[in-house]
Amino acid sequence: MKKILLYSFILMTYQLKAQVDTITTQNLKLNISKATSLKHSYVVFFTDSIGNRTTSADIWDREVSITKDQKGSSLYNFSWKWYNKDSLVLNANGVCKFPSLEPQEYISYNKKKQKRVVHYEKNQANVEGKSRKTQRDTTYKVNVDLPAFVFPMDMEILPLLPIKKVGQEFAIPFYEPGSPRAAYYKCVVLGKEELKMTEETKVKCWLLKLIYSKDAYATFWITDSSREIIKMQNPFKGGYRYKVKLY
Repeated sequence: MKKILLYSFILMTYQLKAQVDTITTQNLKLNISKATSLKHSYVVFFTDSIGNRTTSADIWDREVSITKDQKGSSLYNFSWKWYNKDSLVLNANGVCKFPSLEPQEYISYNKKKQKRVVHYEKNQANVEGKSRKTQRDTTYKVNVDLPAFVFPMDMEILPLLPIKKVGQEFAIPFYEPGSPRAAYYKCVVLGKEELKMTEETKVKCWLLKLIYSKDAYATFWITDSSREIIKMQNPFKGGYRYKVKLY
């Protein structure tokens, strides 16, 4: 009897694990039909636990274009400009193969005019920039070890997940440029909701939870039809961080 119960538990555990759909740059499971050229702006701000805004708002301009290189291969181009008040805090550009979204290059400049260049070759990243420890110019190689997507492009990649029903779970690898390794992150489809935009307009959205660690996560509202992120809520130090689409 104990053996039967143990076998049943192992089988059930295996079935639960099998329900998690792994999404990588190799298996082409993203819903690429929704990956089109676009330009969005987001307002990013913090509130306390009851919704009172505690910071001024930053503006993120994010743009995607799909082009071809000289050989005729398709490329996915990403641009991100982050403004705080009247200053450009970050300017980043990424290039990926299309339709896999396997990264080829990611270049970023911060407000201190520090530049980081990351060139990718398969699962290896060659990083040029200042060392996080010494702040001196350096070049080093990182064995990313996973067929990972570029983490700063999460708001463009998450809407492409093959979301079909509540309860779906995904495992997706991301690599933060310059970090020592990539990691898998779990995404859970929490439900569907009509998000109120104006007094007369509501938009049907999927609610997707991205789990960063044991105690950190964010919830994304992704439109059902066009698959765009129009809101993100992230519990943060006794309050919340929000990203809300302006246009």
